[in-house]
Amino acid sequence: MELRRTLRPAAAITTVALTLGLTACGGSTESAPVGDSDAGSSGAAAEETLPITVARGGVNFENAVLAEDQGYFEEVGLDIGEMQLTGMGGAAANSSVISGEFDVAATDAVTVIRAAAEGMPVVAVAGTKSADPDYEGEVSDGVIVPPGSDIKEWSDLAGTKIGVPELGGLPHMATVTGLLENGVDLDSVEFVPLPTDALVESAAKGQVDAVFTFSIFLLSAVDNGFTRVGTGVREYLPNAPQVLWVASKQFAEENPEALERFHTAIEKGTEYANENEDAVREAYHEHTELPAAFIDERMSMEPLNVEFDEEGWNTLLQVMKDESDLREDLTYEEIVWEGAR
Repeated sequence: MELRRTLRPAAAITTVALTLGLTACGGSTESAPVGDSDAGSSGAAAEETLPITVARGGVNFENAVLAEDQGYFEEVGLDIGEMQLTGMGGAAANSSVISGEFDVAATDAVTVIRAAAEGMPVVAVAGTKSADPDYEGEVSDGVIVPPGSDIKEWSDLAGTKIGVPELGGLPHMATVTGLLENGVDLDSVEFVPLPTDALVESAAKGQVDAVFTFSIFLLSAVDNGFTRVGTGVREYLPNAPQVLWVASKQFAEENPEALERFHTAIEKGTEYANENEDAVREAYHEHTELPAAFIDERMSMEPLNVEFDEEGWNTLLQVMKDESDLREDLTYEEIVWEGAR
């Protein structure tokens, strides 16, 4: 296939890299009074429509896009207007729900945890993707090394430079956990933060010895001779949350009915996405600049999950507490909205 002919993804992928971090924007609205509608049921539409602004991310957005396409938001009695997407990262998305710029936004688990630890009033209200340890398909994230590398297993990473998308992010935490569990002294390893679209090229040029990357960057690199070390986040942080939806605590307290309906619609969208691979691929054709050949032939169809796994959250929380200055008293209950537990 065409992707095998080039070590670095096509130029369009550089543009895609700007949105592979979860990004979003929108506007806040006042919630209308709620009647005795049965919004949580899967059948009848709610008696009174509630407005809510939704901002999706640049990837793992299929549950929201397909929920909109299939009319699930309307079915549960939500008016989401036009779903938004911008170039903001997860931390900016957290700040924007607090400011009321939008009501619900896609972000990543690590930035939500850090925001909560710092006292920012945000809560996770629904899941999108978790590190499923039982997934049997090809994994699209993890540590890889360039062709000809002597690194074959985790223990070989002692004394190396490892490129990661962000210090303190989920890839970094998963790599740290893998190293520790395989007896590697962390003081012997240098982590190098690099732009997502520069990771593979940096390893190919010998600027770093290994990189943790994901999606098209990892899969196209593997097609061109890179080899894997381990199997990604799911190997050392099983069931840890990765991508999710966040709202401000104030919105959650004042609009529980709207969030319950949102959770229901996203759950239906998730089920539809997991059962309709062609619809997911079409959504990526329509909403990203990923190469068509990658979407049709190479993109991993890892399952999404709207539900949270408390043990997975606690595993990630403990790793972050061990490896950073995260406060020890931070709990799952403090981070996750009660309607999503």
